[in-house]
Amino acid sequence: MLSIVVSLGLLAVPVTARAQVAGGADTPSKADTASLQKKANEAETRIRGNKGESDQLKRAVKINEVTLAKQILLRNGFTAKDLENAKITLLTGGGKGGEDTITISATCCDPKEITIRRTLENFTK
Repeated sequence: MLSIVVSLGLLAVPVTARAQVAGGADTPSKADTASLQKKANEAETRIRGNKGESDQLKRAVKINEVTLAKQILLRNGFTAKDLENAKITLLTGGGKGGEDTITISATCCDPKEITIRRTLENFTK
Protein backbone atom coordinates (compact mmCIF):
# COMPACT_ATOMS: atom_id res chain seq x y z
CA MET A 1 0.00 0.00 0.00
CA LEU A 2 2.81 2.37 0.91
CA SER A 3 4.60 1.69 -2.38
CA ILE A 4 1.45 2.63 -4.34
CA VAL A 5 1.19 5.96 -2.51
CA VAL A 6 4.89 6.67 -3.09
CA SER A 7 4.56 5.77 -6.79
CA LEU A 8 1.59 8.13 -7.21
CA GLY A 9 3.49 10.85 -5.39
CA LEU A 10 6.45 10.50 -7.76
CA LEU A 11 4.16 10.71 -10.78
CA ALA A 12 2.63 13.93 -9.50
CA VAL A 13 6.01 15.73 -9.26
CA PRO A 14 6.76 15.81 -13.02
CA VAL A 15 3.20 16.95 -13.81
CA THR A 16 3.46 19.75 -11.25
CA ALA A 17 6.90 20.76 -12.53
CA ARG A 18 5.61 20.94 -16.11
CA ALA A 19 2.63 23.03 -15.01
CA GLN A 20 4.92 25.50 -13.24
CA VAL A 21 7.13 25.86 -16.32
CA ALA A 22 4.14 26.34 -18.60
CA GLY A 23 2.52 28.80 -16.19
CA GLY A 24 5.70 30.86 -15.93
CA ALA A 25 6.05 31.11 -19.71
CA ASP A 26 3.74 34.13 -19.84
CA THR A 27 5.94 36.23 -17.55
CA PRO A 28 9.02 36.36 -19.82
CA SER A 29 6.74 37.09 -22.77
CA LYS A 30 5.25 40.12 -20.98
CA ALA A 31 8.72 41.29 -19.99
CA ASP A 32 9.96 40.75 -23.55
CA THR A 33 7.00 42.72 -24.92
CA ALA A 34 7.66 45.60 -22.51
CA SER A 35 11.36 45.61 -23.39
CA LEU A 36 10.68 45.51 -27.13
CA GLN A 37 8.08 48.30 -26.88
CA LYS A 38 10.54 50.40 -24.87
CA LYS A 39 13.08 49.99 -27.67
CA ALA A 40 10.39 50.93 -30.20
CA ASN A 41 9.59 54.11 -28.25
CA GLU A 42 13.27 55.02 -27.97
CA ALA A 43 13.88 54.34 -31.68
CA GLU A 44 10.84 56.43 -32.59
CA THR A 45 12.17 59.34 -30.53
CA ARG A 46 15.65 59.07 -32.09
CA ILE A 47 14.27 58.83 -35.61
CA ARG A 48 11.94 61.80 -35.12
CA GLY A 49 14.92 63.80 -33.85
CA ASN A 50 17.01 63.02 -36.94
CA LYS A 51 15.55 64.44 -40.15
CA GLY A 52 17.67 62.20 -42.38
CA GLU A 53 16.61 59.01 -40.58
CA SER A 54 13.01 60.19 -40.43
CA ASP A 55 12.92 60.92 -44.16
CA GLN A 56 14.48 57.54 -44.95
CA LEU A 57 11.98 55.67 -42.79
CA LYS A 58 9.07 57.60 -44.32
CA ARG A 59 10.37 56.63 -47.75
CA ALA A 60 10.78 52.98 -46.67
CA VAL A 61 7.15 52.92 -45.55
CA LYS A 62 5.97 54.62 -48.74
CA ILE A 63 7.68 52.08 -51.00
CA ASN A 64 7.08 49.20 -48.57
CA GLU A 65 10.81 48.45 -48.26
CA VAL A 66 11.16 46.26 -45.16
CA THR A 67 14.93 45.79 -45.61
CA LEU A 68 15.55 49.54 -45.47
CA ALA A 69 13.24 49.87 -42.45
CA LYS A 70 15.21 47.12 -40.65
CA GLN A 71 18.49 48.93 -41.33
CA ILE A 72 17.05 52.13 -39.86
CA LEU A 73 15.75 50.27 -36.80
CA LEU A 74 19.18 48.70 -36.28
CA ARG A 75 20.83 52.13 -36.35
CA ASN A 76 18.36 53.46 -33.82
CA GLY A 77 18.42 51.03 -30.91
CA PHE A 78 17.13 47.68 -32.08
CA THR A 79 19.49 44.71 -32.14
CA ALA A 80 19.71 41.98 -34.74
CA LYS A 81 18.24 39.62 -32.13
CA ASP A 82 15.26 41.96 -31.64
CA LEU A 83 14.53 41.81 -35.35
CA GLU A 84 15.24 38.10 -35.79
CA ASN A 85 12.08 36.30 -36.93
CA ALA A 86 10.07 39.48 -36.40
CA LYS A 87 7.18 40.29 -38.70
CA ILE A 88 7.71 43.90 -39.74
CA THR A 89 4.64 45.68 -41.04
CA LEU A 90 4.85 49.04 -42.79
CA LEU A 91 1.57 50.96 -42.86
CA THR A 92 0.48 54.25 -44.34
CA GLY A 93 -2.57 56.13 -43.23
CA GLY A 94 -3.81 59.49 -44.34
CA GLY A 95 -5.66 62.16 -42.49
CA LYS A 96 -6.93 65.57 -43.49
CA GLY A 97 -4.50 68.20 -42.33
CA GLY A 98 -2.53 65.57 -40.49
CA GLU A 99 1.08 65.94 -39.52
CA ASP A 100 3.59 63.69 -41.28
CA THR A 101 4.60 61.40 -38.41
CA ILE A 102 6.07 57.98 -37.82
CA THR A 103 4.98 55.72 -34.97
CA ILE A 104 6.60 52.42 -34.06
CA SER A 105 4.92 49.74 -31.98
CA ALA A 106 6.06 46.26 -31.03
CA THR A 107 4.63 43.08 -29.58
CA CYS A 108 6.39 39.93 -28.55
CA CYS A 109 6.37 36.83 -28.92
CA ASP A 110 4.93 34.12 -31.16
CA PRO A 111 4.81 36.06 -33.33
CA LYS A 112 7.10 38.99 -32.64
CA GLU A 113 5.72 41.97 -34.56
CA ILE A 114 7.00 45.46 -35.22
CA THR A 115 4.64 47.91 -36.87
CA ILE A 116 5.81 51.18 -38.38
CA ARG A 117 2.98 53.53 -39.29
CA ARG A 118 3.29 56.71 -41.31
CA THR A 119 0.42 59.16 -40.99
CA LEU A 120 0.08 62.23 -43.18
CA GLU A 121 -2.19 64.08 -45.57
CA ASN A 122 -0.42 63.24 -48.83
CA PHE A 123 2.59 61.07 -49.51
CA THR A 124 5.21 63.16 -51.29
CA LYS A 125 8.46 61.82 -49.81
